[in-house]
Amino acid sequence: MSNSASEPLRVLGFWRDLEVFNIPAAPSARDASSQTKITTLRHGDPLPWQHDDFKPTVEYGYVHVVYLGVADTEALSRLLLRAIFPDRDLSERERQRASGNGWLAAFVADEHGCPKPDSYLAASFAHGAAALRQTDSLENVNARLSRARDEFAQRCHRFEEIQDASVARTGSDSATAMPLTWDELRNELQLVRRLLGSETKQPDLDWRMVVRSSRVKRRYLSDNLQAATDFLNSFYLDDLDRLIAQARNNRPFGAALSAYLGRALEQDQRTDILVQHAAMAKLLSVAHLPSARWPAPSEHPLVLAQQAAVAQVLHTLGASNGVIGVNGPPGTGKTTLLCDVIAEIVTERARRIAALERPVALFEEKISVAGKGFYPLKASVIAGTSIVVASTNNNAVKNITQELPARKKVAGEYGSVDYFAKVVGEIFKAQKVLDDKDQPLEGWGVIAAALGNAGNRRSFAQGFFRDEYVPRAEAAEAMGEDSESTEDEADQAADAAHSPVLPPSMKQLLEVASNDDYRRHQDEWQATKLRFLALLSEFEQRREALMRAEQAAQSLDAERGHLDTLQAEINHMTDDIAEHARTLSRQQETLSDQRAMLEAHKALLAQRQAAATPNLQDRLSALFGRETQRMAVLRRSLEEPARLLAESAAVFAHQAKEVAHTQAELERRQERLKPLSSKRDQLDKELQRHRQALDAGYALGTRHFPDTRLWELPNADRQRASVAVYAELDQLRAQVFLQAVELHRLSILANAGKFIANLRAVNGMLMGTLRDKLPVEQRPTLWDAFFFVVPVVSTTLASFDRLFLGMGQDSLGWLLLDEAGQGTPQSAAGALWRSRRAVIVGDPLQIEPVFTVPLSLAEDLRQRNGVDRTWSPVDESVQTLADRITPFGSWVAMASDPSAADTPERLWTGMPLRTHRRCDDPMFSVANEIAYAGQMVQGRVDAQGQPKPIAFSCILGESAWMDVRSTQVEHPVCADEIAHLLACLERLRQVPAHVLSGSPDEPGPLAKVFVISPFRKVVQACKPRIKQAGFSGIECGTVHTFQGKEAEIVFFVLGTAPGSEGAGARAWAAGKPNLLNVAITRAKCRLYVLGDVQQWGGLDYFRQLREALPVQRIESTAASRP
Repeated sequence: MSNSASEPLRVLGFWRDLEVFNIPAAPSARDASSQTKITTLRHGDPLPWQHDDFKPTVEYGYVHVVYLGVADTEALSRLLLRAIFPDRDLSERERQRASGNGWLAAFVADEHGCPKPDSYLAASFAHGAAALRQTDSLENVNARLSRARDEFAQRCHRFEEIQDASVARTGSDSATAMPLTWDELRNELQLVRRLLGSETKQPDLDWRMVVRSSRVKRRYLSDNLQAATDFLNSFYLDDLDRLIAQARNNRPFGAALSAYLGRALEQDQRTDILVQHAAMAKLLSVAHLPSARWPAPSEHPLVLAQQAAVAQVLHTLGASNGVIGVNGPPGTGKTTLLCDVIAEIVTERARRIAALERPVALFEEKISVAGKGFYPLKASVIAGTSIVVASTNNNAVKNITQELPARKKVAGEYGSVDYFAKVVGEIFKAQKVLDDKDQPLEGWGVIAAALGNAGNRRSFAQGFFRDEYVPRAEAAEAMGEDSESTEDEADQAADAAHSPVLPPSMKQLLEVASNDDYRRHQDEWQATKLRFLALLSEFEQRREALMRAEQAAQSLDAERGHLDTLQAEINHMTDDIAEHARTLSRQQETLSDQRAMLEAHKALLAQRQAAATPNLQDRLSALFGRETQRMAVLRRSLEEPARLLAESAAVFAHQAKEVAHTQAELERRQERLKPLSSKRDQLDKELQRHRQALDAGYALGTRHFPDTRLWELPNADRQRASVAVYAELDQLRAQVFLQAVELHRLSILANAGKFIANLRAVNGMLMGTLRDKLPVEQRPTLWDAFFFVVPVVSTTLASFDRLFLGMGQDSLGWLLLDEAGQGTPQSAAGALWRSRRAVIVGDPLQIEPVFTVPLSLAEDLRQRNGVDRTWSPVDESVQTLADRITPFGSWVAMASDPSAADTPERLWTGMPLRTHRRCDDPMFSVANEIAYAGQMVQGRVDAQGQPKPIAFSCILGESAWMDVRSTQVEHPVCADEIAHLLACLERLRQVPAHVLSGSPDEPGPLAKVFVISPFRKVVQACKPRIKQAGFSGIECGTVHTFQGKEAEIVFFVLGTAPGSEGAGARAWAAGKPNLLNVAITRAKCRLYVLGDVQQWGGLDYFRQLREALPVQRIESTAASRP
């Protein structure tokens, strides 16, 4: 295998080795519900199966998932590092990112506490550490894990034999289950702890056991025991092993993954569209304008960079598969952009539907799925149109798939739209999607589904395709739970008394449709198809008019140049002709003078000749050959006039020749001028025609075309500009999308019976009830049926493999990967392998990937595999890997040390979004300075282009740095900062902050408040204090948990001990602009920084923040009185 061919294999091997050392997360209290309890135990505590709270009944049983060797992730990371490198310790960066708890082994126990022999899974990082210490290949870790599972099963069988022997000794007729005790559990823990060496015996290590106990109806107990084994060491190992095997067999990957694993573009292959206007103009061409857009308000069109990104995505990826990176700084409209991409993909499928003569033509011949009829959709309709939104960030996933179906996401100007809206309401209830007032969110259409883990899949299925009109309590009860469920899917039983019968699901709506008059749905389908095609035709007509205007604008630019050149040539020639004319005139005057002189000389000569007539004596003398004296004198008097005449004649002849030459040259130039003048007149006419065409474009309502006038605008105005669109056109494009959705709806209703059959199978796949009956090769066909009804599915990358089980290479049409800057490079490999096209959206200048492998171990693994740093999650992400292969983008100046701004490094990013609409100053200006080299522009401006702050009322005043000098510090927690925070929150409780509505009778919505800190321990100290004080609605967390969120008010609690004790933590926080950039851009209206300005204010990036904020000195003795 050549070096270039082996590079992807080495990269995949490196990523696989990294994932071996992933520390798996243990369940926490937030994973609990009324049906699932999380119990944390230490040696000697009563075990769940020994406790009355978990006593089985006739109707209900329990499934216990036992996690052994639970400890802080930081402690486990340190153990892992020292097991391999005994003399090393974690860095500040590693300590800060190691959050939560991990585990060493896990297995399932039944309701009696008896282990399920085949359920055991040891933590791969422990076996990986043992392999490295024993110089064994990490490729053998899977075999080690299998051997560990087999050995656990053998121990379970020996345990059963002991039970049987005990029964035999006692002579009992029936076996009595012997539950696990602390002795057996301690022995199991010792076996896996031994893999990490002697460090695990340190007395300060707090080893726990966590048990997740799920209450399940007895008839579902067996299925849940099986499902409960779905815990993993790494979410990506299976996919990486699969890709490694494919690479070893020399089977090529699809275009998306091949590009992702390929070489970076050379510098001369990259085009900075923020600088090279001609390239931007090509991207913005009206020819690339999508026919559809999301039905957002028509007065809020996409702006320049958003338009360019959408056009590039749809034009380039629509024609060929691959990857495009989009760089989206905070508040620059990434979700808005993706909505327009989704609208066009759905519309493209509607075009295919509209090409059919009848709705039944959607289907291939019937097949059998799980013993029942199923109707596959034709590939010519469905192929390449599935859309998956994915991210490592749960918030990013929810942002899109819970926003798109919401009624408020469709502007009121489009009237009432309904794509199975009743079903959306049920899905929202089942998945607990609430509005800002914690009320059920109203939906308009089943346009997107938040799936991902099994809990999400089941709750979606509960609302989407319920079989019967049943009481809510029974429906929830029937769901059961499995190991992935993080929500209580039966807690709606309390609503049964008030809502005893659930509203119709998709199944019931289709049953009604199947019983309706068949011809009615057929006729409606045909009518809708015609309306859809008519809207498309109208769009094409309007686009053609805009294309004429665009071509006119660009022709004006080009022809103005031609005309200027031509006019310059004409002017030069005219000047030359004028000069020749002047020369000719002078020459003619001279010739005239010369002619007069010649005539004078002729007259003088004639006069002299007349006076020289010989007399008789002269003639007689001449007869004898003599000349008289008189004649000699007269003859000599003729010589001078004759000479002068000859000279004058010669000069005259020469001057006459010059005049003739000049005359000829003049006439020649005049002839050459005629066609140029004619060409100029023609150009004038063409320019007039172009002006008329351009004016016609402007008359439609558009303000800008990609021409010289756009590029001559100041950068901020240019970035805020919308090119070649206007309100009526955007309304039309939104109607195109809505009509495309309506065509889908009627296609489903016109084929209601077939879709009932199809969605029943899909429901079984989502619920897991077809687990043993559904061959994996049939799953793509079922997913096609689902994507036809629900175009967009969301999932975390962690759940991608299990959600799309059986979906192979290029089986998905579009992957929209959001917040990609947070994803490790390896996390996207499986998703890209399954996808034909990928749009990678994120920002390398926000939160970087968080992973639990110690950095020095990651570096060691990289060197072992012989791969470049480009592929390492230490400093790279999904976003940076996508950007490096995206030809159109921009360079962002960076400096690791802001004082080195004279020689900053440059970072290449993909398609750049640069118009920010979220934050007021100083948040916007500081983020723009520290992270984006001033490239962002403020999107919220008044008619004069000046920033237009949100009208906001807050008792705490303007944004400020509250300089708290703490006297009580337990690093990094500063008690005075927390006290001042609580005092500020109390003032806000007394006088709530709110957005001003403009009406004194309507104060506007209350402000959302975030409390953010760089440090976990500060957050852990703040949360209970906030709760104890009774403050509701306050979200508190580390910076990493808030990316993708926004609030009117942000309190940024810095913490850390003064002096050298906290210096390392502060240096980590100020090491890059990313953390501060994310923290301050969560705040829309007010930012209050709580911390010691002397300790923080001189650090990189924080210095700019200090300079932008007024400082309020807070004395520690007055910390509670801001």
